[in-house]
Amino acid sequence: MDPINPAAAPSPFLNWKEPREVAKRLKVLIKAIEQSPVSVIITDPKGVIQYVNPKFTQLMGFSLEEAVGQTPRILKGGFLTRDFYKNMWDTIQEGREWHGLFHNRTKGGDLVWELASISPIRDDFGTITHFVGVKEDITELKRLQDQMAHMAHHDQLTGLPNRFLFLDRLGQMLAQAKRRDTTFAVLYLDLDDFKAVNDTRGHAAGDSLLTAVAQRLMGCVRETDTVSRMGGDEFTILLADIHDMADVERIVGMILKAISNPFTIGAGECSVGISIGVAIYPLDGLDTDPLLSAADSALYKVKADGRGGYCFPSRNLGLPPA
Repeated sequence: MDPINPAAAPSPFLNWKEPREVAKRLKVLIKAIEQSPVSVIITDPKGVIQYVNPKFTQLMGFSLEEAVGQTPRILKGGFLTRDFYKNMWDTIQEGREWHGLFHNRTKGGDLVWELASISPIRDDFGTITHFVGVKEDITELKRLQDQMAHMAHHDQLTGLPNRFLFLDRLGQMLAQAKRRDTTFAVLYLDLDDFKAVNDTRGHAAGDSLLTAVAQRLMGCVRETDTVSRMGGDEFTILLADIHDMADVERIVGMILKAISNPFTIGAGECSVGISIGVAIYPLDGLDTDPLLSAADSALYKVKADGRGGYCFPSRNLGLPPA
């Protein structure tokens, strides 16, 4: 039995001995493609489009007449690499099926995610005559996945990175500092008198205050730094590429000044302070746990000494030469 020649292996769907039945079944197949809920695109062996179904035109905005004679390059969103397309093209030219995810752009400029399968179509002699691509729009699913991933790594109230993402970035910063022999700082921050705001103004006011504090903290650091909310009224900051203790003290001073200004919450104002403990890599620790422990101990000392200030044990030790 020849697996390539359909005449040698009759399809259970098509009865090749009855022309009228063949025509009837082919009409059903055409209708199925025309009314398919997924996009179908057929090209010649060089990738020139010969057919697109109505779902394709509905999603991508190109009519059948506009698409035919073009190549799928008209859909490129510009976000996938040349190697991505080369791998796809090499796979289907070798006669194998390709499965993957496209990030395409519609005629109107909208970006869509499509889960795609591309298969070669062969003639009776095994020669590839066409390629058929079947694509499902999963843009909304991808958006929901991205939203869930963001929720898993970010604080829902302030939008800042959460503890999980903070630890991940701390790990990355450690690896980079060890590789490049650079220095960075870990700041532990805790609001003073926050409980009084919650008790007197209510939790909604407390939430508004935390959001405002997060915004002020973000305004005190650089794009390369990370501000995180660990929970409650506790925050952390990673200061990348520190060259001098003065760099740390300057940013800490900005934070203390920013938080000391009254906050407008609802119809009134409220004030809180902030205490900051600082640990410096590599002076206070070479790994995650020692650094966090040093920053936490420094914060505890500030709290014990009356709050509203900062402390870092390595302040007078100096930094290694940059």
